[in-house]
Amino acid sequence: MKIRFWLATGALILCAMAAQAATPGVVLISIDGMRPDYVTHASEHGLKIPHLLELMHSGAYATGVHGVLPTVTYPSHTTLLTGVWPAQHGIDSNTTFDPLGKNMGGWYWYSEDNRAPTLWKAAADAGLKVGSVSWPVSVSAPGVHFLIPEYWRASTDDDLKLERALSTPGLLTHLQKELGPYIMDLNRAIPGDRQRTRYSVGILKENRPDFMTIHLAALDHLEHLTAPFSKESNDTLEELDGMVGKIEDAMRATHPEAVICIVSDHGFARIDHELHLFSAFVDAGLVTLDPKAATPKVMSWKAIPWNDGGSAAIMLQNPGDQAVHKQTAELLARLAADPANGIAAVLDEQAIAKLGGSTRAAFWVDMKSNFAISAAIRKPLVTEMSPRGTHGYSPDNPDLLASFFIAGPGIRKGLNLGQIDMRSIAPTLAHFLGVPFPSAALPALDLSGR
Repeated sequence: MKIRFWLATGALILCAMAAQAATPGVVLISIDGMRPDYVTHASEHGLKIPHLLELMHSGAYATGVHGVLPTVTYPSHTTLLTGVWPAQHGIDSNTTFDPLGKNMGGWYWYSEDNRAPTLWKAAADAGLKVGSVSWPVSVSAPGVHFLIPEYWRASTDDDLKLERALSTPGLLTHLQKELGPYIMDLNRAIPGDRQRTRYSVGILKENRPDFMTIHLAALDHLEHLTAPFSKESNDTLEELDGMVGKIEDAMRATHPEAVICIVSDHGFARIDHELHLFSAFVDAGLVTLDPKAATPKVMSWKAIPWNDGGSAAIMLQNPGDQAVHKQTAELLARLAADPANGIAAVLDEQAIAKLGGSTRAAFWVDMKSNFAISAAIRKPLVTEMSPRGTHGYSPDNPDLLASFFIAGPGIRKGLNLGQIDMRSIAPTLAHFLGVPFPSAALPALDLSGR
């Protein structure tokens, strides 16, 4: 009787161990603003990034990822996890549309604003454990068991109290005892990403999630200040490369056959000119400023730019007002006709729809790579500035191609995929997780190289 009992118990233990060993594992790391040629042409830029290069050589990679309109962080990260465009998931920009400034600079932090199913929820529904650190649009995200969302408000110490309340109960308090305070301020660049990495590694070691998403933001911050491929930007990526190695080691410690995927949300362009598009709308009488305000403040508007750096959606207060629509179209045509203004194209609703951009925009102004759009009220309409960087342009701009590197079992080594569509990434990761994800717009990529 005892022999039978121990045989049965042993069989159950072996089955449990086999099931655990067979559990798929995927870690998705987003390096904000990383152009693919940082890695594919690393030697040309003198970059020492051994972990990223090893992932490229040992797995598959894209020469570029065609992203979303606009090529900014929050719409892109939502597409990375849903496999659909902003027109479907509803995260149209980083910040909410707020022409009168009532939302105090609020961003699309909250997962309830996303209308599309996420890979987090699909993985959780399939019985997998899910973790996430600093991923955009993740506050109260369904399906995330170990959650530290990306959020800030006052940029004071009180924000940490809010972060504890928004994270998985007890998670931040527990981790900070060993790792020190979590850093929420994205402007703190490398120190912030170091802490995000330490917290991610802590979750991977202690909680053993099967699917983990991590957002590292330092490179984007330095590129905005100094332009892509500057010494400061290159030094930052070399630091991030070491963080990638630590996260990979932590994931493989619990999931030896895990798939490691590195992505970015967008590329980056060097800029040295600004178009003060908002000023043009004020001069045309489409935006009225409050004459009593000490600083420019919108009192009323008929049509107004919703700025995304390298482009701007043009919003009409009353989309059915044909007179305003015509006036706006004529203004944009005049501005685009002058090459000095740096406008690459003015997209109409049909062109916006082809790129999957916001269904609320009547027009979209897309700039040339060395021009950005400014909301400042200034004369002349175009001004020069010291070189720096930005993004937000149309995804058709080659400078804005995003990154995709992936390595793991079943992935052919050194497979060059050419350019891919960002919407194909979520279903590809779903395939490796072994979970259904029928809501994605495109099928999974074939990474076997057959």
